[in-house]
Amino acid sequence: MSASAVLDGGPVSRTERAFPCLDGARAIAATAVVITHVSFWTGDHGPDLLGRASARLDVGVAIFFVLSGFLLSRPLFLAAATDRPAPRTAAYLWRRALRILPAYWLTVAAALLLLPGNAGAGPAVWLRHLTLTQIYGAGWIGEGLSHTWSLCTEVAFYALLPLAGAGLVRLARPRLDRAGRVLLALGAVTLLGLVWLAWLWATRPSLAPLDLWLPSFPGWFAAGMALAVLSVADPAWWPARRIAELGSSLATCWAGAAALFWIATSTVAGPVALAVPTPGQAVTKSLLYLGVAALVVLPLVFGDQRQGTVRRVLASPPVAFLGEISYGLFLVHVLVLAGGYAAFGWVPFTGNVVLVLLGTWVVSALLAGLVYVLVERPLRRWRNLVPASRSHRGSGNTDAVTAVRDTSASV
Repeated sequence: MSASAVLDGGPVSRTERAFPCLDGARAIAATAVVITHVSFWTGDHGPDLLGRASARLDVGVAIFFVLSGFLLSRPLFLAAATDRPAPRTAAYLWRRALRILPAYWLTVAAALLLLPGNAGAGPAVWLRHLTLTQIYGAGWIGEGLSHTWSLCTEVAFYALLPLAGAGLVRLARPRLDRAGRVLLALGAVTLLGLVWLAWLWATRPSLAPLDLWLPSFPGWFAAGMALAVLSVADPAWWPARRIAELGSSLATCWAGAAALFWIATSTVAGPVALAVPTPGQAVTKSLLYLGVAALVVLPLVFGDQRQGTVRRVLASPPVAFLGEISYGLFLVHVLVLAGGYAAFGWVPFTGNVVLVLLGTWVVSALLAGLVYVLVERPLRRWRNLVPASRSHRGSGNTDAVTAVRDTSASV
């Protein structure tokens, strides 16, 4: 899932620091994902409102995807809007790989070696999981690793972004500060994703879990990219002006998100758990999740980032640290769940949801903190192994100076 870019360095890290509430949003999204998985394991995805609400907290994935779309594309659009060279693709891919893969590989190894359900996993299983290709076929996804499908999808977005971003920047020229064509293109991509979903659930091909592939989620990433475009656009341009006005009111945006989430708990968004939706339900759920995620992130990009209690809490050091370790929390929580049930001899789909949630979250957060301190943070020393530009070696001083420029360019 989307890892904090603070350790990446370079343009993506500077974007993250320019919007201090986003780590708090990441912590919320990770906790929502933990809750929905604990609720599933304890059999709490029932037909009542609470059960359906806990099942729909997988909307945390949509929040992660919107965050990735915003954070990773904004440096491309900002560079174009300020007539600076685009971030170097090789450096961007290297830093993302360094940020994502080591902790992920550690989780894969722990799951395949320690969990009883993975006994006898052969080289092919290891290879598929280590290369993040476990969703591209009809093969089995290891116990404790089922949730990593979203990381496979996100990595596909990482790989595609430099090409897609360059195309959007070219489409926007010569007026990226009023890039209506980019917004139209992102809307078209979103529409194509919905068409894909409708076709998928109408035909239900069984060769692979196609519903987990990137074409099922382009709208969620596109929403974040649209926010990125609007954040660097001319503030006087009416779309940028209107979105800034809406984003200035966190209460309005989050009330709208809550209303859409409440609708998503109804049957219009399809059944909960693993039941098969109709094409219309799948499309509706995707649109509702897009709206929820976009409205959650919107006021954390626009408006005064230190105004109001909620924003101050989200930007506070303790919550920011939770956001930084949220990637590890996401990675290990299903491993902790499966390991705990195996260790205590519990039967899946039983248990007290509150106690299991507290135990899972606390143990997972502690493990995530250890992984962050012992693995993720030390590896940042290697981030400049691939230079950020051909003319500069990406020194800390250069990053610091550009960080000031980037922050001043933020809306």
